[in-house]
Amino acid sequence: MKIKPENNWILVEIVDVKQEQESMVLLPEDYKKTENPYKVVNVLEDSRSVYFGKLVVPTHIIREIQVGSETFHLIERNHIMAAVLEG
Repeated sequence: MKIKPENNWILVEIVDVKQEQESMVLLPEDYKKTENPYKVVNVLEDSRSVYFGKLVVPTHIIREIQVGSETFHLIERNHIMAAVLEG
């Protein structure tokens, strides 16, 4: 299944920057790990075909959309903080 972003939306996938390692420290059951306020995402499809590659966005603006059994992530164009340039 595919979705096509419209208007000001960009379809992205979240980049897994680092993998967590298991630790031997006991924590309370209600402990929540502090989440990084920013994420790097890969652009899958841009409604205006302007952006490609990797972008930096605030974590809280990533919208998770459930369609059937698939999950999609969308961001609004005006929340993009930076493009990641390689090289």
